Amino acid sequence: MTRIGYKASCDGKELAMKIISIVLLLALTSGFASAADNFDEFRLNLHFVNGTKDTSNEDLEVRRIRSWIEEAERQYATKPRLTITYTIERKTTVAGRNLSSLAFNGMAEFNKFMDEHFDNQARTETEGHLTLLVGNTLCWNDLLGKQKCWGGWANFPHDVNPFNRKKGIWLSEGSDKYLLTHELGHFFSLKHTFEPYIGFNKQCNKDFANKNVFNPDLGHCNSCNGRIAVRDRSNGNQYYACEGGVSNIMDYCSSLISDETGEFTVTGTETLNTCQQERAANQRQQFMTKDGKVDYVKLAGLRGEGQCEADTDCEDGEFCTAGILNLSRNVCKPKLDRGTLCTTKRQCASDRCSWGVCADPDECRADADCGSGNYCGDPISGKRTCKDKLSDGSVCTKDQQCQAGRCKTGFCSASASASMGESCRFDDECREGKCTAPVGGLTKGTCVCKKDSDCGSGKWCDGGVDAKANVCRAKLDKGEKCGALGTFGNDHKCKSGECSGAPKYECK
Repeated sequence: MTRIGYKASCDGKELAMKIISIVLLLALTSGFASAADNFDEFRLNLHFVNGTKDTSNEDLEVRRIRSWIEEAERQYATKPRLTITYTIERKTTVAGRNLSSLAFNGMAEFNKFMDEHFDNQARTETEGHLTLLVGNTLCWNDLLGKQKCWGGWANFPHDVNPFNRKKGIWLSEGSDKYLLTHELGHFFSLKHTFEPYIGFNKQCNKDFANKNVFNPDLGHCNSCNGRIAVRDRSNGNQYYACEGGVSNIMDYCSSLISDETGEFTVTGTETLNTCQQERAANQRQQFMTKDGKVDYVKLAGLRGEGQCEADTDCEDGEFCTAGILNLSRNVCKPKLDRGTLCTTKRQCASDRCSWGVCADPDECRADADCGSGNYCGDPISGKRTCKDKLSDGSVCTKDQQCQAGRCKTGFCSASASASMGESCRFDDECREGKCTAPVGGLTKGTCVCKKDSDCGSGKWCDGGVDAKANVCRAKLDKGEKCGALGTFGNDHKCKSGECSGAPKYECK
């Protein structure tokens, strides 16, 4: 994954660390020995694209860029010392976007924009340049939909993050003279002061660890030897300032000294420690050829890596390898066909990854692969498919096939689902009484009563002439007719339990 750094974040929140490569430790424990150790100078070409709002004062534009360059050359003076040559190009829009004020839906969209329009150039191994886009504002939405804005943006080299895709640098024209030094620091393998180094590389940040567990953001200004102040920006966000002291260039804390009124408004001194200077010099050596020239192919990084952060960054029929165990991370790849190994459904053209293999949309291996109201059926043409669950009375072979969740003697059956007079196959399907179907439910019957106990309290079973028409009736009150001439055993029909018999046949 790409690890990116910035200076003077508009909201002061640290971008969550994304160190996930399984080969990270191996890459970070490699040495810095280089054939370029004996060369004194690292001559770097920079190409600035000025997209700021103010176009009226070219001299001011040049002076601002020149102040950035002078500070970077002063800070990176350890052998091989940094020497910069530069060109400036003026552009206002690219691909329909206003370069002075860039806003994106997310970091992936920004990365794609920079990759397509402001990539570092390597015409040959020793001919090329780093591209730097200068604007007024850069913002995008994080995963929670909250907008974040940045003062600068750059990428780490492979020695910090393996398989990294190095794109051009973005700089805010309103930032202080240390901004270019900070962003080039990331290219020269320097992390922010509050971030740990991994492996056996120089541990340059051990003195800056934040000891305030209740406010981790204070680590952004932990290098300050003056007063740490929290200030508000015009957009409502906050930032840290080191008032009357010196801070480190690789933190998120601007050093300020007092003006003639006593207010802390003037840019103060910021430094790199000896460890950082040596580490950056070692990285510059890695970017040099054996004859002492800058290797722009190495500076450009792996082509085609880091193209995406989500599937939406890719074309139709492709998926983004971000978050998938794959050494060629963050690239768009064609979706996989049925039968191909997979770890997530995002990889499959069918949008279904079943038991580690891309499957057809309706293909399954277990009921859990199917949605609610479906079950995994028996194989047809060599595959199992999701089918609608069966209604009561349908032929079945297992409980999971039935909507009621029960398959009884080959038929879907729901207990206590039929009222008196409704069709049934089994006695327990009747809420009251019994089912007239033969044992085994091979044919349907009807819910009827056969004796009073088949009915609820206060009822009696009226068998009538045809037992199939049996029905439960409410017991009779005193004086109600309870029998007819020639009938016997009518007492159970009456609430009192007594029927008078001939000639009236009335309940007592």
